[in-house]
Amino acid sequence: MTTKPIVVEPRFILAATVMLRETSTDAAVLVQLRNISLSGCYLETPRPVREGARVRVVLQLAEIRADVCGVVRRRDEKGLGVQFTNGATVEDWKRLESFIKGLHGTVPPMNAAASGAI
Repeated sequence: MTTKPIVVEPRFILAATVMLRETSTDAAVLVQLRNISLSGCYLETPRPVREGARVRVVLQLAEIRADVCGVVRRRDEKGLGVQFTNGATVEDWKRLESFIKGLHGTVPPMNAAASGAI
């Protein structure tokens, strides 16, 4: 039996304000994005969102507008680690991919230990 290798996406430090929307309640709150990769992000927020909760992260920056769905994979005293699952639309996911690809040439990737990666 062979196992599929785990692909670790480069994670980039990126400080920005984004919208976090809890899928179960549709409650929306502005939170601080601290880092991002194609597989997920870390959001700084005191809001108590349980692990396993489905959320949407709305990125609206000068370079991108994307609505991305995900699952909270971890919670600590400062915030949430969100694993992306898909875009709200195919175009949203393509915009996220393009944005992350653009970071490769302009922002050095974080090391895994400092990333708060999920």
